[in-house]
Amino acid sequence: MSEIYLYNKHKYNTPKLNVWCAFPSVYNFGMSALGYLKVFKMIDETDSVLAERIFTDTKTTYLQYKDIDIISFALSFELDYTGILEILNKYNIPFLAQERDETHPLIMGGGIVLSANPEPFCCFFDFIMIGDAEVHLNEVLEILKQNKTAPKYEKLQLLSKIEGIYVPSLKDENYRVNRVSYPLTDCTSTPILTDNSFFPNTYIIEIERGCPQKCHFCLASYINNPVRFCAFEKIIEKIDDGLKYTNKLALLGALICSHPNIDNICEYIINKVKSGRQIEVSVSSLRADYVSDTILDMLHLCGQKSATIAVEAGSERLRNIINKRLKKESVISLIDKMVQHGFSGLKIYGILGLPTETYEDLEEFINLCKEIKNKYKNFNLIPSFSTFVPKAQTPFQTAQREDEKTLEKKNEFIKKNLAKIGIKARTSSVKWDYIQTLLSRGSRDLTPYLIDVYKAGANLGNFKRIYKEYEKQKLLPPSDFSVLSERPCNTKFPWDFINSPII
Repeated sequence: MSEIYLYNKHKYNTPKLNVWCAFPSVYNFGMSALGYLKVFKMIDETDSVLAERIFTDTKTTYLQYKDIDIISFALSFELDYTGILEILNKYNIPFLAQERDETHPLIMGGGIVLSANPEPFCCFFDFIMIGDAEVHLNEVLEILKQNKTAPKYEKLQLLSKIEGIYVPSLKDENYRVNRVSYPLTDCTSTPILTDNSFFPNTYIIEIERGCPQKCHFCLASYINNPVRFCAFEKIIEKIDDGLKYTNKLALLGALICSHPNIDNICEYIINKVKSGRQIEVSVSSLRADYVSDTILDMLHLCGQKSATIAVEAGSERLRNIINKRLKKESVISLIDKMVQHGFSGLKIYGILGLPTETYEDLEEFINLCKEIKNKYKNFNLIPSFSTFVPKAQTPFQTAQREDEKTLEKKNEFIKKNLAKIGIKARTSSVKWDYIQTLLSRGSRDLTPYLIDVYKAGANLGNFKRIYKEYEKQKLLPPSDFSVLSERPCNTKFPWDFINSPII
């Protein structure tokens, strides 16, 4: 595979630690995952540590399993757990930490899913990093280097003393761990470029982390708090570094429009293009009432013909309830500006089944689309909807999820009525969103179930069938209770032992 390393890769004949950085999916997805690549780069740059990347569809090239001390995994989506078990299974590593002995490598976990609610998956790991890996990863590696020959239990005891490190085997009723937050003193950017990536040869720059809007359903807003912005000078340095190797840039963040220097960043790119440098720029989802003319100028000049915004809910009433606080007029105003700047389309994300949602809310979304189509007949609207999934550590963690039949009707209602005005809406699978909810609010009781699902083949049918078997044996509560029910505010959740940063 053609790869370009953008940093000096260390080479050691006799490293003190050998690490596999594992991604629980295929190579081309992993090579677009900036957080995963950041961790690999940090490990690979550590003195006396030899690191190798592994994926579900690749073989190792220079590190043999018998020599591995640590395998690290990042879990960005609940259903990616199957990729973790696939890699463990490939090397005949027991799934459960308690079944592994001194001959097995330590299994380390991290990522947004494990920082929110690690419990359904925690028994797969010896230790888990809660929060940003940049904070204490070097300290973790140093402890493991210095204590390489120590018994596994002693290593875990030492690691448990590091802030943000969760050792599931040591957990008791008084166990607490702090979720740690990196101040973003440096800009995370793509360390390895490849054309065999989901975003080929794209240099990604994280310009901010967290979101000041704090929509009540949004996991990224609450797991990545407090909001942090990379310094303007650092971002400019990264842009210049990336352009030495590729003409494709991507600016990453939950709300990049909120960066205090976003217009200056865009102007810097605009000036480079006007001076003759060919640049393609893509950005993550925008917010309609934050988009300036300068942002649109930059995007269009860099080859973008459409943009993406998230309205989440159909009505202003519901947007206020979920703390989106976005007016219809702001969406219309954005499209006016987009047309003036030469854009031809807009992708709009929404969520069906949000708390208190009615069909009147859905009709307001349809009316908004009608108004836009009547005003700009050739402007291409692409609505995309998922269904509401209550997430751990968000204000909506106690909220009810509507039943499958109700959500399917809403899916059909929105698609049918938008089709009448010539708009094709995309909707997520209600059934898979149901499974995601089951995992997002689950406990350790789910672990045997998750293993059985993986062994049977983790398709939707087996997720449902095997859960029913567990229900019959009273090993798990009824799935509709676990997934759909509203929880009292004083509910003790599996993730309550995690302390969040004060903001």
